[in-house]
Amino acid sequence: MHLLNPLFLLGILGVALPVLIHLMGRRRAPLYHFAAIDFILRSQKRIEARLKLQHLLLLLLRAGVIFLIVLALAKPLLQERGLALAPIGASSSNVFIIDNSFSMNYQTGESTLLAQAKARARELVASLSPSDEGYVLATHSASGGLSAAGGLTPDRARLLESLEGIVPSFYSTPINPSLEKALSLLNGSKKELKRVFLFTDLTQNSWREPQDLSDSFKKATAFLYIIDTARGQPLSNLAITALESSYDWTRKDGKVHLKATIQNFSDAHVKDLLVRVGWGGRPATTNGKGTAQGFLDLPPHSQAVKEFFLDAPGEAVLWGCVEIVESADGGLVADNQRYFALPSVKDMSVLVIDGAPSIYLYQCESFYLERALNPARLHHSYIKPTVIIPREIPSVRFKDFDLVILANVEEMPSQKVAELTSYVKEGGKVLFSLGNNVRTEYYNTSLGELVPKLRMAVESPKESGGLSLGSLDTSHPILRVFAGERSALLGASNFYKVFLIEPQVTGSVSTVLSYSNGAPALLEMSCGKGRSMLFTSTFDRDWTDLPVKPIFLPLIQQICLYLTGNLIEVGPGEVIVGQEWEMPLSQEDASMEVLDPGGNLFSPSIKSHPSRAVVVSQTDYPGIYRIKKVVSAPSLRSRAGSGGPVAERQSPVPWAVFAVNVDPRESDLSRIDPAQLRSSLGEERVGLGLPGAVGGHEGLVAGLRLWPILLITALGLLTMESFVVGRRPS
Repeated sequence: MHLLNPLFLLGILGVALPVLIHLMGRRRAPLYHFAAIDFILRSQKRIEARLKLQHLLLLLLRAGVIFLIVLALAKPLLQERGLALAPIGASSSNVFIIDNSFSMNYQTGESTLLAQAKARARELVASLSPSDEGYVLATHSASGGLSAAGGLTPDRARLLESLEGIVPSFYSTPINPSLEKALSLLNGSKKELKRVFLFTDLTQNSWREPQDLSDSFKKATAFLYIIDTARGQPLSNLAITALESSYDWTRKDGKVHLKATIQNFSDAHVKDLLVRVGWGGRPATTNGKGTAQGFLDLPPHSQAVKEFFLDAPGEAVLWGCVEIVESADGGLVADNQRYFALPSVKDMSVLVIDGAPSIYLYQCESFYLERALNPARLHHSYIKPTVIIPREIPSVRFKDFDLVILANVEEMPSQKVAELTSYVKEGGKVLFSLGNNVRTEYYNTSLGELVPKLRMAVESPKESGGLSLGSLDTSHPILRVFAGERSALLGASNFYKVFLIEPQVTGSVSTVLSYSNGAPALLEMSCGKGRSMLFTSTFDRDWTDLPVKPIFLPLIQQICLYLTGNLIEVGPGEVIVGQEWEMPLSQEDASMEVLDPGGNLFSPSIKSHPSRAVVVSQTDYPGIYRIKKVVSAPSLRSRAGSGGPVAERQSPVPWAVFAVNVDPRESDLSRIDPAQLRSSLGEERVGLGLPGAVGGHEGLVAGLRLWPILLITALGLLTMESFVVGRRPS
C-alpha cells in the first residue's frame, strides 16, 4: 500500500486529544462511611465499573475517528503488485503510443479500435498538469502523430493536434520499435516520473519477441501502462490470406486461373460465405462484367481454397480483385479483398512474307512462324498474321500492319524496299530472319538501313551438336520472362548454320541474344522513329531445331509484343503494403509516373547500380499500381504526390502494373496473454489498464483507492460514539 499525501499522517498525533480529555474528565464515586449504606456502596462499585468500560469505549471510538480521517486525508491506495508510484507533487514525462497498424481498423459498433484509442488518449492528455510534458507517437510514424520535432513538449494543444494527425494505416507494424523510441525519449528527461501509455489491441502479431524489450525496461526508470482498446473481447475475422493467379498469355481463349485462400479467424462456423471476383477493381463496382462467384463453408479457425476460371477481357492489362462479400464480415474490411495483375495485349496485325514457300505446308518458311504467332488459329489470337509469298509483295501496303516479318526473303522490288524503309523511319517495325535465299550483297546494299551488315553463313557439324544460345541478359524486356529456371529452355536449342555479322561501328545496333560461341543471334537496330530486329538463323527447321522446341512460341510472341509496344510489364511476385517494387529498366525508358489506388500521382525512383531499374517505395495502399511513361513536355509533368489530368500527361497504356495487398499476418487477431506479456517485459514496470483519467499532478496510477472506505468507516464510528454517549449506566 502507498500514500499519495503522506504529510497528513502527522494528524495521527491528534489521537492523544481524547486520551487527555479522558484523563482530565474522569469522575470518582463519593465515599460514605455509614455502615447503613453498604447496599449503596456495592451498587456504586457496579456503576463505577460500567463507567470505566463506557469511557474506554468512547476513547477508542473517538481516537478511531481521528485516525481514520487523518489516514483518509493521506489518500492510501492499494497498489497493483510490482507497480511503483510517484509522490503527489511529482511532475511527469509521458509518451503516448497509438497503435495504428492495420488490425486497429477493426470496427466495433460505430467506431474503430483506433478511434477509441485516440479518444481515451485525448482524455489523458487533457488531464496533464502544466508542469507535465508529453509526446505522441504512432507505431507507423509515416502517417503522422509526432508531437514535436524536438521531443517532449508541455504544450497540450500540440499533443492533441498530434493525436488528431494519426490516421489508419494498412501496415503490419510491430510494437517494439515504438517502445524503444519512447524509452529513448524518456531517458533524456529530468522529470521525476516517467511513463509510457500504450494503446493497442494486444494482438499477437504486433508483439514480436517482446522478451527483447525486457532488458530495456529493467534498465529504464519508466513505467509502462498498456491500455487494451479491445477491452479483453475476442476479435473475430474473415480474410483472404493468399491468392495465386496464372494465365496463358499466348492464347486469347485461355482461362485465367485464380486460387484464393480464405481463413476463418473466429470461433463461429461460417456457412454459405459468398466469394466473388471481377476485373478492373472491386467486384461490386464491375456491374457484373467478367465476374464469377462461389460459396464456402468454413469451420472455426480453418481455411479453404476457392478456385475460379475466368474468361480474360480484351483490355491491354488484366487486373482485378477477389472479394469476400462485406456483409459477411464487418470487423476488418481491407483484408476481405485481394488484388492481382496479369499481362495481356491488344490485337495486332502482322504481315509475314514467306521467302521459301512450298507445296508441302510443313516445309514452308512460315509454317512454324505462323503457328507461333497464332497458336489458337485465326480469330482467337491477339496476333493476326497475314502470310504472303514474294510475288504478292507489290499488292500490299506495309503501313496497314503493326509489324512486317521477312522470313528468308531473297529480294523485293526497289520501290517496295523504299516503302519499307520509309515505313520503319516513320515508326513501323520489321523483323528479319535469314536462310538459304538470303544474298549478303543484296541485303548490305538494298536493306543496309534496316539490318546490320552481313558477312557470311557458316555451318557447324550436326555430329558436334552445333551451336546453342549462350548466357542471357534477362534485363532486356524480351527475355525477362525467361529468367531463372526458364533460361535452360533457350539453351536446349541447336543451330547448325548461322549468319555472321560485321563488327558494328555505330551504337544504333545492340545484341539481344548470342550463340554459345559469342556470335550474335538476335540483334536490334533503330531506324528513324521505328525499329528493326534481325534473327541470324531461320524460322524453319532447315538450319535449327528451335521451331520444334517449347521456347519457340513464347520467344516469337515476346519479340512481336516488344516491337509493337504491347509488352506490358507485371511486377514479380506479390507485393505487401510497405514493400518496395522493382523492375529492370532499359536505357530508353526515362520519365515515368505512378498512379496509386488512392489516386495519388508521384514519380518513382530510378536505380542505376548494379543494374538500371525503376523502384516504387510508396506502397501505402492495397490495390493496383499503374506505372506510365510520360510522353508530354517536362513542364507539364506533375510533382510527386500531386493530382491532375493523368490522361493528358501520360500514354493510355501502362508501362507496368503490379498489385499490392495487406499483410495476411495482420488478419489473425489472436490475442497475446497479458500475464505472459507482463512476465516478458518485467512485472515491476508494467501495468495493464487504467481506472480513468486523473489529474497529472496526482499521477496516473493503477490500484484500489482506500480513502472513500476509510471515511465511511469514520462516519460509522461517529454514529456509534453518539449512541454510547447518550446511554447512562444504571
